[in-house]
Amino acid sequence: MSERILQEVSKTAISLLLEEPFYGHFLTGLTKEVTSEVPTIAVALSGGKLFKLCINGRFWLEELTDGRHRRGVVKHEILHLALGHLLVAHKFGNRSLFNIAADIVVNQYIEPEQLPAGAVLLEQFADLGLMANQDVGYYYRRLMEAVRQGSGPVQPGAPQDADGSPGSGMQRLNELLGQGSKDSWLERHQPWPQKLSAAARANLEQLREAMIHNASQRLQQRDFGKLPGQLQAYLRDVAQRTAPATDWRRALRLFAASSSRTRLKNTIRRPSKRYGTTPGIKIQRKQKLLVAIDTSGSVPDQDIQRFFSEIYQIWRHGAEVLVVECDTEIKRQYPYRGITPKFIMGRGGTDFNAPLEFANQHYLPDAVIYFTDGYAALPRTESRRPVLWMITPGGLQEHTGIWDELPGRKVKMNG
Repeated sequence: MSERILQEVSKTAISLLLEEPFYGHFLTGLTKEVTSEVPTIAVALSGGKLFKLCINGRFWLEELTDGRHRRGVVKHEILHLALGHLLVAHKFGNRSLFNIAADIVVNQYIEPEQLPAGAVLLEQFADLGLMANQDVGYYYRRLMEAVRQGSGPVQPGAPQDADGSPGSGMQRLNELLGQGSKDSWLERHQPWPQKLSAAARANLEQLREAMIHNASQRLQQRDFGKLPGQLQAYLRDVAQRTAPATDWRRALRLFAASSSRTRLKNTIRRPSKRYGTTPGIKIQRKQKLLVAIDTSGSVPDQDIQRFFSEIYQIWRHGAEVLVVECDTEIKRQYPYRGITPKFIMGRGGTDFNAPLEFANQHYLPDAVIYFTDGYAALPRTESRRPVLWMITPGGLQEHTGIWDELPGRKVKMNG
Protein backbone atom coordinates (compact mmCIF):
# COMPACT_ATOMS: atom_id res chain seq x y z
CA MET A 1 0.00 0.00 0.00
CA SER A 2 2.90 2.36 0.72
CA GLU A 3 4.00 2.28 -2.90
CA ARG A 4 0.50 3.15 -4.08
CA ILE A 5 0.27 6.09 -1.66
CA LEU A 6 3.67 7.44 -2.71
CA GLN A 7 2.53 7.24 -6.33
CA GLU A 8 -0.56 9.26 -5.43
CA VAL A 9 1.63 11.82 -3.63
CA SER A 10 3.79 12.02 -6.77
CA LYS A 11 0.68 12.85 -8.79
CA THR A 12 -0.06 15.69 -6.37
CA ALA A 13 3.53 16.90 -6.75
CA ILE A 14 3.19 16.91 -10.55
CA SER A 15 -0.08 18.84 -10.27
CA LEU A 16 1.61 21.42 -8.06
CA LEU A 17 4.61 21.68 -10.38
CA LEU A 18 2.29 22.51 -13.26
CA GLU A 19 0.05 24.98 -11.46
CA GLU A 20 1.86 26.13 -8.30
CA PRO A 21 5.54 25.46 -8.99
CA PHE A 22 7.01 26.75 -5.73
CA TYR A 23 5.13 24.14 -3.71
CA GLY A 24 5.84 21.46 -6.31
CA HIS A 25 9.59 22.06 -6.28
CA PHE A 26 9.62 22.19 -2.50
CA LEU A 27 7.69 18.91 -2.28
CA THR A 28 10.06 17.09 -4.62
CA GLY A 29 12.93 17.95 -2.28
CA LEU A 30 11.23 16.39 0.77
CA THR A 31 11.61 12.77 1.84
CA LYS A 32 8.19 11.07 2.00
CA GLU A 33 7.29 8.39 4.51
CA VAL A 34 4.04 6.42 4.81
CA THR A 35 3.42 5.79 8.50
CA SER A 36 0.63 5.21 11.01
CA GLU A 37 2.44 7.31 13.62
CA VAL A 38 0.63 10.43 12.42
CA PRO A 39 -3.20 10.59 12.20
CA THR A 40 -3.29 12.59 8.96
CA ILE A 41 -0.23 14.18 7.32
CA ALA A 42 2.61 16.12 8.91
CA VAL A 43 6.09 17.49 8.41
CA ALA A 44 8.61 16.15 10.92
CA LEU A 45 12.32 15.60 11.51
CA SER A 46 14.14 12.57 10.13
CA GLY A 47 16.98 11.52 12.39
CA GLY A 48 17.07 15.00 13.87
CA LYS A 49 18.98 16.29 10.81
CA LEU A 50 16.54 16.31 7.86
CA PHE A 51 12.91 17.15 7.19
CA LYS A 52 10.35 14.64 5.95
CA LEU A 53 6.67 14.48 5.04
CA CYS A 54 4.81 11.81 7.00
CA ILE A 55 1.59 10.47 5.47
CA ASN A 56 -1.05 8.30 7.10
CA GLY A 57 -2.09 5.83 4.39
CA ARG A 58 -5.68 5.35 5.55
CA PHE A 59 -6.22 9.09 5.83
CA TRP A 60 -4.79 9.76 2.34
CA LEU A 61 -6.81 7.05 0.59
CA GLU A 62 -10.08 7.15 2.53
CA GLU A 63 -10.54 10.71 3.83
CA LEU A 64 -8.43 12.94 1.61
CA THR A 65 -9.96 11.82 -1.68
CA ASP A 66 -10.55 15.24 -3.26
CA GLY A 67 -7.54 16.25 -5.38
CA ARG A 68 -7.98 19.91 -4.46
CA HIS A 69 -7.86 19.05 -0.76
CA ARG A 70 -4.76 16.94 -1.27
CA ARG A 71 -3.00 19.90 -2.81
CA GLY A 72 -4.20 22.22 -0.07
CA VAL A 73 -3.11 19.94 2.77
CA VAL A 74 0.32 19.40 1.21
CA LYS A 75 0.70 23.17 0.74
CA HIS A 76 -0.36 23.62 4.36
CA GLU A 77 2.48 21.38 5.59
CA ILE A 78 5.04 22.93 3.23
CA LEU A 79 4.16 26.39 4.56
CA HIS A 80 4.60 25.25 8.16
CA LEU A 81 8.10 24.11 7.22
CA ALA A 82 8.94 27.11 5.01
CA LEU A 83 7.85 29.57 7.70
CA GLY A 84 9.85 27.74 10.37
CA HIS A 85 6.99 26.74 12.65
CA LEU A 86 8.57 23.35 13.42
CA LEU A 87 11.66 25.01 14.81
CA VAL A 88 10.01 27.60 17.07
CA ALA A 89 7.10 25.61 18.52
CA HIS A 90 9.06 24.69 21.64
CA LYS A 91 9.41 28.38 22.55
CA PHE A 92 5.67 28.82 23.18
CA GLY A 93 4.30 27.77 26.55
CA ASN A 94 0.77 26.89 25.44
CA ARG A 95 1.23 24.36 22.65
CA SER A 96 -2.47 24.18 21.81
CA LEU A 97 -2.68 27.95 21.29
CA PHE A 98 0.49 27.82 19.19
CA ASN A 99 -1.02 25.11 16.99
CA ILE A 100 -4.07 27.28 16.35
CA ALA A 101 -1.96 30.38 15.67
CA ALA A 102 0.29 28.49 13.23
CA ASP A 103 -2.69 27.21 11.27
CA ILE A 104 -4.19 30.71 11.09
CA VAL A 105 -0.93 31.88 9.50
CA VAL A 106 -0.53 29.23 6.80
CA ASN A 107 -4.19 28.88 5.82
CA GLN A 108 -4.24 32.53 4.73
CA TYR A 109 -1.93 31.51 1.85
CA ILE A 110 -4.19 28.68 0.62
CA GLU A 111 -7.30 29.03 -1.54
CA PRO A 112 -10.49 28.27 0.49
CA GLU A 113 -11.62 25.53 -1.93
CA GLN A 114 -8.36 23.67 -1.26
CA LEU A 115 -8.96 23.47 2.50
CA PRO A 116 -10.93 20.51 3.89
CA ALA A 117 -13.71 20.92 6.43
CA GLY A 118 -12.43 21.66 9.93
CA ALA A 119 -9.56 23.89 8.83
CA VAL A 120 -8.67 26.76 11.18
CA LEU A 121 -9.30 30.08 9.42
CA LEU A 122 -8.67 33.71 10.30
CA GLU A 123 -12.29 34.54 9.43
CA GLN A 124 -13.49 32.30 12.27
CA PHE A 125 -12.01 34.81 14.75
CA ALA A 126 -13.22 38.01 13.08
CA ASP A 127 -14.73 39.41 16.29
CA LEU A 128 -11.35 39.14 18.05
CA GLY A 129 -9.94 41.92 15.87
CA LEU A 130 -7.06 39.89 14.43
CA MET A 131 -5.10 41.52 11.63
CA ALA A 132 -4.32 39.60 8.43
CA ASN A 133 -0.87 38.52 7.19
CA GLN A 134 0.85 38.51 10.59
CA ASP A 135 3.37 36.01 11.98
CA VAL A 136 2.68 33.19 14.41
CA GLY A 137 3.89 35.19 17.40
CA TYR A 138 1.27 37.90 16.79
CA TYR A 139 -1.62 35.46 16.61
CA TYR A 140 -0.38 33.54 19.64
CA ARG A 141 -0.27 36.71 21.76
CA ARG A 142 -3.71 37.85 20.65
CA LEU A 143 -5.27 34.44 21.29
CA MET A 144 -3.60 34.32 24.71
CA GLU A 145 -5.15 37.70 25.53
CA ALA A 146 -8.55 36.32 24.58
CA VAL A 147 -8.09 33.27 26.79
CA ARG A 148 -6.98 35.39 29.75
CA GLN A 149 -10.04 37.61 29.44
CA GLY A 150 -11.97 34.40 29.74
CA SER A 151 -15.53 35.29 28.96
CA GLY A 152 -15.36 37.83 26.20
CA PRO A 153 -13.60 38.83 23.01
CA VAL A 154 -10.34 40.74 23.04
CA GLN A 155 -11.58 44.17 22.04
CA PRO A 156 -14.16 46.01 24.17
CA GLY A 157 -17.44 46.49 22.36
CA ALA A 158 -16.80 43.58 19.95
CA PRO A 159 -19.92 41.61 18.95
CA GLN A 160 -21.44 39.23 21.49
CA ASP A 161 -24.45 36.96 21.39
CA ALA A 162 -27.78 38.26 22.70
CA ASP A 163 -27.32 36.63 26.10
CA GLY A 164 -23.92 38.28 26.58
CA SER A 165 -21.95 35.08 25.94
CA PRO A 166 -18.69 35.21 23.99
CA GLY A 167 -18.80 35.95 20.28
CA SER A 168 -18.16 33.38 17.57
CA GLY A 169 -14.39 33.81 17.72
CA MET A 170 -14.22 32.82 21.38
CA GLN A 171 -16.64 29.99 20.76
CA ARG A 172 -14.38 28.62 18.01
CA LEU A 173 -11.31 29.09 20.19
CA ASN A 174 -12.92 27.34 23.17
CA GLU A 175 -14.04 24.55 20.87
CA LEU A 176 -10.50 23.99 19.58
CA LEU A 177 -8.94 24.22 23.03
CA GLY A 178 -11.54 21.84 24.39
CA GLN A 179 -10.69 19.29 21.75
CA GLY A 180 -6.96 19.76 22.39
CA SER A 181 -4.79 17.12 20.78
CA LYS A 182 -7.88 15.11 19.79
CA ASP A 183 -8.55 17.51 16.93
CA SER A 184 -7.23 15.65 13.89
CA TRP A 185 -5.96 18.81 12.19
CA LEU A 186 -4.10 20.23 15.17
CA GLU A 187 -2.79 16.78 16.07
CA ARG A 188 -0.59 16.95 12.97
CA HIS A 189 1.74 19.23 14.91
CA GLN A 190 2.59 16.59 17.52
CA PRO A 191 5.72 15.29 15.66
CA TRP A 192 7.27 18.75 15.88
CA PRO A 193 10.30 18.72 18.22
CA GLN A 194 9.71 19.68 21.84
CA LYS A 195 13.28 20.83 22.34
CA LEU A 196 16.30 21.50 20.13
CA SER A 197 19.89 22.33 20.96
CA ALA A 198 21.23 25.60 19.59
CA ALA A 199 23.53 23.74 17.17
CA ALA A 200 20.77 21.47 15.90
CA ARG A 201 18.40 24.39 15.44
CA ALA A 202 21.07 26.36 13.53
CA ASN A 203 21.73 23.43 11.19
CA LEU A 204 18.03 22.87 10.55
CA GLU A 205 17.49 26.58 9.92
CA GLN A 206 20.25 26.50 7.32
CA LEU A 207 18.73 23.43 5.69
CA ARG A 208 15.26 25.01 5.67
CA GLU A 209 16.51 28.21 4.04
CA ALA A 210 18.46 26.19 1.48
CA MET A 211 15.32 24.26 0.55
CA ILE A 212 13.38 27.51 0.16
CA HIS A 213 16.17 29.04 -1.91
CA ASN A 214 16.42 25.99 -4.19
CA ALA A 215 12.66 25.94 -4.79
CA SER A 216 12.41 29.67 -5.46
CA GLN A 217 15.46 29.58 -7.79
CA ARG A 218 13.57 27.22 -10.11
CA LEU A 219 10.62 29.59 -10.47
CA GLN A 220 10.06 31.70 -13.53
CA GLN A 221 9.15 35.33 -12.90
CA ARG A 222 5.50 34.81 -13.83
CA ASP A 223 5.21 31.88 -11.39
CA PHE A 224 6.86 33.90 -8.64
CA GLY A 225 4.35 36.68 -9.25
CA LYS A 226 1.44 34.33 -8.55
CA LEU A 227 2.50 33.81 -4.95
CA PRO A 228 0.88 35.91 -2.20
CA GLY A 229 2.66 39.21 -1.61
CA GLN A 230 3.75 38.39 1.94
CA LEU A 231 5.23 35.08 0.80
CA GLN A 232 7.04 36.81 -2.09
CA ALA A 233 8.65 39.23 0.35
CA TYR A 234 9.72 36.38 2.60
CA LEU A 235 11.27 34.45 -0.32
CA ARG A 236 13.18 37.54 -1.47
CA ASP A 237 14.58 37.94 2.03
CA VAL A 238 15.78 34.32 2.05
CA ALA A 239 17.25 34.72 -1.45
CA GLN A 240 19.27 37.74 -0.33
CA ARG A 241 20.66 35.85 2.66
CA THR A 242 21.64 32.84 0.55
CA ALA A 243 22.98 34.68 -2.52
CA PRO A 244 26.48 33.57 -3.56
CA ALA A 245 29.23 36.04 -2.77
CA THR A 246 31.98 34.42 -4.83
CA ASP A 247 32.65 32.65 -8.13
CA TRP A 248 33.00 29.19 -6.62
CA ARG A 249 34.25 27.52 -9.80
CA ARG A 250 37.09 30.01 -10.10
CA ALA A 251 37.90 29.58 -6.41
CA LEU A 252 38.08 25.82 -6.89
CA ARG A 253 40.39 26.10 -9.92
CA LEU A 254 42.69 28.56 -8.17
CA PHE A 255 42.94 26.35 -5.10
CA ALA A 256 43.73 23.27 -7.17
CA ALA A 257 46.31 25.16 -9.28
CA SER A 258 48.04 26.65 -6.23
CA SER A 259 48.41 23.23 -4.59
CA SER A 260 51.13 22.01 -6.94
CA ARG A 261 54.68 20.80 -6.50
CA THR A 262 57.48 21.68 -8.90
CA ARG A 263 60.55 19.75 -10.00
CA LEU A 264 63.32 20.18 -12.56
CA LYS A 265 63.28 17.88 -15.58
CA ASN A 266 65.96 17.38 -18.24
CA THR A 267 64.82 18.00 -21.79
CA ILE A 268 66.56 17.65 -25.16
CA ARG A 269 63.95 19.80 -26.89
CA ARG A 270 64.97 22.95 -25.10
CA PRO A 271 68.67 23.95 -25.04
CA SER A 272 69.99 25.57 -21.93
CA LYS A 273 69.45 29.33 -22.21
CA ARG A 274 72.59 30.03 -20.25
CA TYR A 275 75.02 27.63 -21.94
CA GLY A 276 73.33 26.82 -25.26
CA THR A 277 73.87 23.11 -24.73
CA THR A 278 71.54 20.11 -24.41
CA PRO A 279 70.04 18.63 -22.41
CA GLY A 280 68.41 21.72 -21.02
CA ILE A 281 66.05 21.80 -18.06
CA LYS A 282 62.44 22.87 -17.55
CA ILE A 283 60.21 23.31 -14.55
CA GLN A 284 57.52 20.63 -14.32
CA ARG A 285 54.48 21.25 -12.16
CA LYS A 286 52.60 18.36 -10.56
CA GLN A 287 49.41 18.35 -8.49
CA LYS A 288 48.53 15.44 -6.24
CA LEU A 289 45.01 15.94 -4.88
CA LEU A 290 42.81 13.88 -2.64
CA VAL A 291 39.18 14.61 -3.48
CA ALA A 292 36.71 13.41 -0.86
CA ILE A 293 33.08 13.02 -1.93
CA ASP A 294 30.36 13.02 0.71
CA THR A 295 28.07 10.14 -0.34
CA SER A 296 25.79 10.36 2.70
CA GLY A 297 22.03 10.20 2.36
CA SER A 298 21.63 13.97 2.75
CA VAL A 299 23.49 14.72 -0.52
CA PRO A 300 21.14 14.56 -3.56
CA ASP A 301 22.15 12.71 -6.73
CA GLN A 302 22.28 15.95 -8.72
CA ASP A 303 24.95 17.28 -6.35
CA ILE A 304 26.98 14.08 -6.79
CA GLN A 305 26.88 14.65 -10.56
CA ARG A 306 28.01 18.24 -10.03
CA PHE A 307 30.94 17.00 -7.93
CA PHE A 308 32.19 14.75 -10.72
CA SER A 309 31.76 17.50 -13.29
CA GLU A 310 34.14 19.70 -11.31
CA ILE A 311 36.54 16.82 -10.63
CA TYR A 312 36.76 16.27 -14.37
CA GLN A 313 37.82 19.89 -14.91
CA ILE A 314 40.55 19.60 -12.27
CA TRP A 315 41.82 16.32 -13.76
CA ARG A 316 41.71 17.71 -17.31
CA HIS A 317 44.16 20.43 -16.29
CA GLY A 318 46.75 17.86 -15.32
CA ALA A 319 46.14 17.05 -11.65
CA GLU A 320 46.65 13.58 -10.22
CA VAL A 321 43.35 12.93 -8.46
CA LEU A 322 42.48 10.20 -5.99
CA VAL A 323 38.72 10.07 -5.32
CA VAL A 324 37.55 8.90 -1.90
CA GLU A 325 33.83 8.10 -1.50
CA CYS A 326 32.81 8.34 2.14
CA ASP A 327 29.91 8.76 4.52
CA THR A 328 30.76 7.82 8.12
CA GLU A 329 33.80 5.94 6.77
CA ILE A 330 35.67 5.50 3.50
CA LYS A 331 33.59 3.25 1.26
CA ARG A 332 35.77 3.26 -1.85
CA GLN A 333 38.89 4.92 -3.27
CA TYR A 334 40.23 5.01 -6.82
CA PRO A 335 42.40 7.13 -9.12
CA TYR A 336 40.23 9.36 -11.27
CA ARG A 337 40.67 8.78 -15.02
CA GLY A 338 38.13 11.17 -16.46
CA ILE A 339 35.12 8.83 -16.24
CA THR A 340 32.21 9.28 -13.83
CA PRO A 341 31.44 5.99 -12.04
CA LYS A 342 28.09 4.32 -12.68
CA PHE A 343 27.30 4.19 -8.96
CA ILE A 344 28.58 5.48 -5.65
CA MET A 345 28.89 3.76 -2.30
CA GLY A 346 27.61 5.14 0.97
CA ARG A 347 24.26 6.82 1.71
CA GLY A 348 24.67 6.60 5.49
CA GLY A 349 25.49 9.43 7.89
CA THR A 350 28.45 11.80 7.64
CA ASP A 351 31.83 11.88 9.42
CA PHE A 352 34.64 14.10 8.12
CA ASN A 353 37.52 12.37 9.93
CA ALA A 354 38.25 9.30 7.80
CA PRO A 355 39.38 11.10 4.58
CA LEU A 356 41.52 13.54 6.56
CA GLU A 357 43.20 10.68 8.47
CA PHE A 358 43.77 8.82 5.19
CA ALA A 359 45.37 11.93 3.65
CA ASN A 360 47.64 12.42 6.67
CA GLN A 361 48.80 8.84 7.10
CA HIS A 362 48.70 7.19 3.68
CA TYR A 363 48.16 9.27 0.56
CA LEU A 364 50.05 12.46 1.53
CA PRO A 365 48.53 14.75 -1.15
CA ASP A 366 49.43 18.33 -1.87
CA ALA A 367 45.90 19.36 -0.84
CA VAL A 368 42.47 17.98 0.05
CA ILE A 369 39.23 19.02 -1.64
CA TYR A 370 36.12 17.91 0.24
CA PHE A 371 32.76 18.02 -1.60
CA THR A 372 29.95 17.89 0.99
CA ASP A 373 26.76 19.48 2.26
CA GLY A 374 28.57 20.19 5.53
CA TYR A 375 25.98 18.59 7.81
CA ALA A 376 28.16 16.71 10.28
CA ALA A 377 30.12 17.27 13.47
CA LEU A 378 33.34 19.24 13.18
CA PRO A 379 36.33 17.00 12.33
CA ARG A 380 38.57 15.90 15.19
CA THR A 381 41.46 15.23 12.79
CA GLU A 382 43.67 18.17 11.89
CA SER A 383 44.72 18.00 8.24
CA ARG A 384 48.43 18.35 7.49
CA ARG A 385 47.60 19.65 4.04
CA PRO A 386 45.48 22.63 2.91
CA VAL A 387 41.76 21.80 2.80
CA LEU A 388 39.05 23.32 0.61
CA TRP A 389 35.46 22.57 1.61
CA MET A 390 33.10 22.74 -1.36
CA ILE A 391 29.62 23.11 0.17
CA THR A 392 26.54 22.16 -1.86
CA PRO A 393 23.82 24.73 -2.65
CA GLY A 394 21.52 23.03 -0.15
CA GLY A 395 24.24 22.66 2.47
CA LEU A 396 25.51 24.89 5.27
CA GLN A 397 24.89 28.58 4.86
CA GLU A 398 27.86 30.91 4.86
CA HIS A 399 29.23 32.53 8.01
CA THR A 400 27.18 30.55 10.51
CA GLY A 401 28.39 28.53 13.49
CA ILE A 402 29.70 25.31 11.95
CA TRP A 403 30.69 27.05 8.69
CA ASP A 404 33.03 29.42 10.50
CA GLU A 405 34.56 26.62 12.59
CA LEU A 406 35.41 24.25 9.72
CA PRO A 407 39.21 24.27 9.39
CA GLY A 408 40.37 25.48 6.00
CA ARG A 409 38.77 27.46 3.23
CA LYS A 410 35.02 27.15 2.53
CA VAL A 411 33.26 27.89 -0.74
CA LYS A 412 29.50 27.72 -1.41
CA MET A 413 28.59 26.05 -4.74
CA ASN A 414 25.75 28.42 -5.60
CA GLY A 415 25.05 29.64 -9.11
